[in-house]
Amino acid sequence: MKTILVPTDFSENAFVAAEYACALADAAGQKVQLLHVYIALYAGYGEEGNSVKQIKWAETESGEAMKDLVGTLTKQFPDVDIEGECVKGFMIEVVMDKLKKGENSLVVMGTKGATNITESILGSTTYEVIKKSPVPVLVVPIDTPDFAFQRVGFFTAYDDDELDALFAFQQAITLRPHLAMVHFFKKDEKAPEKELAHWQRKVAEAYPDWGVSYHAIPVEKANINAVTQIAQTEGLDLLMFARPHKSFFQKIFEPSLTKAIANYPTIPSLFIKT
Repeated sequence: MKTILVPTDFSENAFVAAEYACALADAAGQKVQLLHVYIALYAGYGEEGNSVKQIKWAETESGEAMKDLVGTLTKQFPDVDIEGECVKGFMIEVVMDKLKKGENSLVVMGTKGATNITESILGSTTYEVIKKSPVPVLVVPIDTPDFAFQRVGFFTAYDDDELDALFAFQQAITLRPHLAMVHFFKKDEKAPEKELAHWQRKVAEAYPDWGVSYHAIPVEKANINAVTQIAQTEGLDLLMFARPHKSFFQKIFEPSLTKAIANYPTIPSLFIKT
């Protein structure tokens, strides 16, 4: 059974992401693995006793918080196998080590939040996980409504590498939503009709059983507003992007916008390394 990894700092936004992951796991027949990484901060110079106390305190606090979180989610999703783990270390390092084992098919993360101790670890590491993760990373904003997975928007540059992203999506998530293929081009340029027709044939050949629609949209500037507008117009439940290489981001978007969408998504957004 496939397992969704959900890093959490016990913030409100992380809880929303965990709920989303559990709803997705419930629909797709997967397991959920919650992960909290804590850092015990202390000063040196002979203060070993205090540092040991701080580590034990962090272990106890995180362990109790994880127990409560697993209990709450299990009540909401009784049919989902949910487990939790607390590890001392640094979030990005622990997450990457876990992903190297090949046991997780997907990572689900929140974007911003704060614990009662310090600023959210997730807020500063989500983008790093997206850049380094060998599996798809799904970012969930705090204001995400009830779980829905009917229509997914895939932002494409008509690159062959993006077919690999679709395959990774198929492997990570067994659900089959409608795919809305979205391509932006500049208003002062001609619509890429030949490229679109070529892309349609390739997608149909690779994924003949999927429901797919195609949208070539002229824009003044391909920015987060354009992404948000098409998401609203098409009633999309999820946005999907392939990266890195010469992807949609590098060809159409400014590099900084990749990070902006990752940190401040308007709806759940999936990032796939190709």
